[in-house]
Amino acid sequence: MPVSRDNLPGLLAVLSLLAVSCGCTTHEVQYRKKPAYYHQMASSSFNDGMTRDGVEIRWEEPESVTDDLYEGSIGGEPFRLREESEDGEVVIRAHIPQHVLVNTLGCLRNGEYQLLWDQMLANSTREFYLRQEDGYRKYEAHLRKHRKDMAAFLNRMIAGRVFGEVETTKAPDGTVRCRLRKKLRSHFKFKEVLIVSEGPGLKLLTIR
Repeated sequence: MPVSRDNLPGLLAVLSLLAVSCGCTTHEVQYRKKPAYYHQMASSSFNDGMTRDGVEIRWEEPESVTDDLYEGSIGGEPFRLREESEDGEVVIRAHIPQHVLVNTLGCLRNGEYQLLWDQMLANSTREFYLRQEDGYRKYEAHLRKHRKDMAAFLNRMIAGRVFGEVETTKAPDGTVRCRLRKKLRSHFKFKEVLIVSEGPGLKLLTIR
């Protein structure tokens, strides 16, 4: 049927309504690969979803979870956060705050309290416990008591970095503070992680 000039405004209005009813909108979709250490964290941390800016996030599996465990890079050079020798010896390292978070979470999940004490805990924190009677036992008892809450907090911190939900600041004495943005803190018992520099790497001062 021919459309007259008089009928054109009405026809455009109908087409506009049809476009709205069809939901003809567009949005950005980003595909992101899960880090190789994602199996150390709750799977819910990497659910597909939307950011605050309306960007849809879809997570893809890493190419090789087993081969790339704790794999990172420093200055473009390959770097492993955790290495296990054939005789069972484990070495963990951290050069950026993210490494401390990942290694601490791994130790909590595996119940490796001695490993955390020996290799990732700051000297000042270790000395604080050693000045007390049964210092190591108190340290381990504290971790066992709060293990679940600490792991949930660290898990959210690691995942939240992808979405800009973690604030990292450095004090004049060099202490690094990592914490979730204010709107998220009320969901967790623990609020921040303090990290210090010792020797060639970083160490965990406390989770509080």
